[in-house]
Amino acid sequence: MDNQEQNGETDNDGDGIPDNLDNDDDNDGIPDDVDANPQDHDNDGIDDAEDSDDDGDGIDDDQEVSDNDPNTNIYDHDNDGISDAVDFDIDNDGVDNWNDVGENGEDLSRDHDNDGMDDGVDPDDDNDNILDVDEADGDFGNYRYDHDNDGIWDLSDTDDDNDGLSDWFEINDGNDLTGQFDSDNDGIENQIDDDDDDDGILDSLEN
Repeated sequence: MDNQEQNGETDNDGDGIPDNLDNDDDNDGIPDDVDANPQDHDNDGIDDAEDSDDDGDGIDDDQEVSDNDPNTNIYDHDNDGISDAVDFDIDNDGVDNWNDVGENGEDLSRDHDNDGMDDGVDPDDDNDNILDVDEADGDFGNYRYDHDNDGIWDLSDTDDDNDGLSDWFEINDGNDLTGQFDSDNDGIENQIDDDDDDDGILDSLEN
């Protein structure tokens, strides 16, 4: 971080390798010669040397290097301890980065719940209708990426909405009513459904 601040003009990612010798100037694991944005790790239009949040996770770089949390890192979007350069799933949604695209080809690799808002600006990354800042372990804890709050990250949870149907099945069954984040499979995702379990009692009245 210090090296990036002091020598950013010649060492964009601050890794100690001058850009003219570094084959990956933004530390994203994509060689510069095939990277559309070779000095912009999160592809937000701001070169890393000038970007206050290099990995686009919503945590300021200064905070990530000074918070004494071994998992937070300026180049680790989901803060799972695996640098984005070698992390096949940087938003922790269980979809490999190269397959994490929308219907129109848009990049969803930094959008955990694939709602069109990158995690860095999304106030509810896992689409559980609990703001990240209100999650049990804080806005950047494990529950940020745990839709059903069962203690299993969505990445490794095969049933994110806890409805007994596997996520893979719900995504691939061709049924518009079943959904990865729709517990009662009524076609309304939990985030906007007033009665997630379809028991006739509003969620606001249930614990």
